[in-house]
Amino acid sequence: MRFKRAGHVAVVLVICATLVLTSCDVVGTEGQAGEAQAPAQQAPSRQAQTAPRTANQPTPRGSSSAPLSDQQIGRGGVAFAQEQPTVLPGDATVLSEYERIVNNVYGRNINAVVNLTDGQSTGSGFVIDQQGHIVTNNHVVEGMQFIDITFGDGSHGQGELVGTFPQGDIAVVRANQLPEGVEPVELGDSSRVAVGQITVAIGSPLGLQQTVTSGIISALNRSAEDLGESDPQSSLQGLIQTDASINPGNSGGPLFDSRGRVIGMNTLIATRNQGNVGLGFAVPVNRIKRVARQLIETGQYQRPLLGVQIQRIIPSLAQELNFPTIKGVIIASVAPGGPAEQAGLRGATEGVQLQNGENYPTNGDIIIGVNGQQVRTPGDLRNIIETEADVGDTITITFLREGREQQTQLTLAASS
Repeated sequence: MRFKRAGHVAVVLVICATLVLTSCDVVGTEGQAGEAQAPAQQAPSRQAQTAPRTANQPTPRGSSSAPLSDQQIGRGGVAFAQEQPTVLPGDATVLSEYERIVNNVYGRNINAVVNLTDGQSTGSGFVIDQQGHIVTNNHVVEGMQFIDITFGDGSHGQGELVGTFPQGDIAVVRANQLPEGVEPVELGDSSRVAVGQITVAIGSPLGLQQTVTSGIISALNRSAEDLGESDPQSSLQGLIQTDASINPGNSGGPLFDSRGRVIGMNTLIATRNQGNVGLGFAVPVNRIKRVARQLIETGQYQRPLLGVQIQRIIPSLAQELNFPTIKGVIIASVAPGGPAEQAGLRGATEGVQLQNGENYPTNGDIIIGVNGQQVRTPGDLRNIIETEADVGDTITITFLREGREQQTQLTLAASS
C-alpha cells in the first residue's frame, strides 16, 4: 500500500490498483453554479412547537473568539445549537438534529465558499475577511494564468494571487470585489477538535458548486510521512482525517465543525481503482491562520526553523542499541551558529550503517517534547512548531541526553 499525490493533468487519473493519495482538485471540468439543495431526507413528521423559520436562515452569531488575527480577519460569533428545531419552508415537518446541524452550517456559510478556475483546472476556496482574501490550496492556483472566482450567488469576479506556501499547500487569493451580502467564514480552533465530531465540507467537487457533504473526524494528527510521502520539506503535518465525502474539486474548500466554524482546509483524498475510499485529509486551521496572516502582510511565509537535521527513531533499532526511548526524534546534526546549537543541543558523533547504506545516528540528543507536547515523529515536531510558533518565538525543548531528561529554551530562526 502506498500513497501518492496527483498533479494537474488532462484528466483525473489513478495509475495503479493500490491505494493512492490524490490532491482533491480536478482538471478539464468547468465549474457550473448549481442550485442550493435542502437535505434530501427528513425526520418523521411532528407538529412544530414554534413559528416556522426558513431552513437556510443562519443562526444569529455573537462576537468572534477565533479570528486569524485579533482585529484583521474573521467575522464574529459562534452558531450555538438552536433552542428550537428548524422547520422546512411550507412544511411543519421538523428536521432531525443531524440534518438541522448540516442545514445550519450550509446556510450560514455557503455565500463565503467560492469556486476558482482558469477554464482548465478548478477548485474551491473560502473568504476569510471583508477585504476579499480567499484561502485555497497552492495546488489549486499553481500554474493558473488568471483566476476566475464564482461566488455562492452565481456572480463572478477576478482574483489575484497574494502569496503561496507550497510545502504546506496553502495559498491566498484576493478578489477584486466581494458581492453584497458575502460575509467571511469564522475560523475555529483545530487544537480543540476530537475524533468523532461531526464535520461538514462545502466545495465544488467535479466543478459542481455549492455541494455539501458531512461525516465525522475519523482520526487526527496524520502526516505526509504517515501517508507514505518522503519529502523532508513537506509541511503537511497534523492533518485532520474525515470520512465526509471529498472528491476532486473540493481542494481548497473548508471543513466545518457542527457550529459552522472552519477547522481545516480539504487538501488530499485517498483513492483505490479510481474510486474514493472515504478518507479525506484537511490542513488544520490553526496553521492556516499563521500562514495566511504572513502571506497577506508580506506576500510570503517564513517557516520557523530549529537548525537541526533529525531522524525518526526506528523502534527495532532503538531496542537493539539500547536507546532510552522508542519515541521521539534523534538529532543527526546541528547547524553551526543556529538556534539548536545556541540552545545547547547536540548532534550525533557516532552512527551505524543500515542495510540501505544510510548512516543512522546513535548518540545525538533525542527530542521528545515541545512546549509540553509529546513529540513521537518528525511530523509531530514540524506540526507543533509550525502550528503554534512564528519566527522569533522562544519554545521549550524537552530532550534526552545519555538517558537523562533535560529542557532548554530555543528561539526559532527564519528559513533562508
